[in-house]
Amino acid sequence: MSTTPAQLESQPRSPCESWSEAHQLTRREIIGLASMFSSVFLTSAAQAAGPASGYSKESEANVAQPYGSVHGGDGTISVRFFPFDKQPSPAHFVIYDIPPGASEGVHTHHLGDMSLGPYDEYYYIIEGQGEMPIDGQIVPVTAGDHIHTPLGVAHGIRNTMREGNLRVFLTFIARS
Repeated sequence: MSTTPAQLESQPRSPCESWSEAHQLTRREIIGLASMFSSVFLTSAAQAAGPASGYSKESEANVAQPYGSVHGGDGTISVRFFPFDKQPSPAHFVIYDIPPGASEGVHTHHLGDMSLGPYDEYYYIIEGQGEMPIDGQIVPVTAGDHIHTPLGVAHGIRNTMREGNLRVFLTFIARS
């Protein structure tokens, strides 16, 4: 029995698939990232964890990739997606390194949304200053700030500094 295109579209998507689509990755980029991640994971897991250790360790430098127009935002952002040795989990971790003038575009996550994903997001500002359009308001952010954007709330983030990158640790958690 063959699968129709309509059946393929209705199949549930993983949080990683939704995140990749939302960040406008091509199939070639996904395959390239998967190849890079597998070699990094095999090497780093063998070196850091040792045999049957029960944990995994990722290095920020090994997972950085440039992405243009994240959620329709301005410029190119370096994104570090930590897949933790492909372990299943409802929580995901990303570091944004946003140059001056660049942004993650304003977007909204909704329950059941398989395009952007059904995520609550938690932004922690590691370094720099910027602003977040949140639910129609402009909220200034600076190092040490923690911002929660739940399902249904429009949000994005922009580096407003003239020099230096805005570094953000982003946790996004799948809701059901």
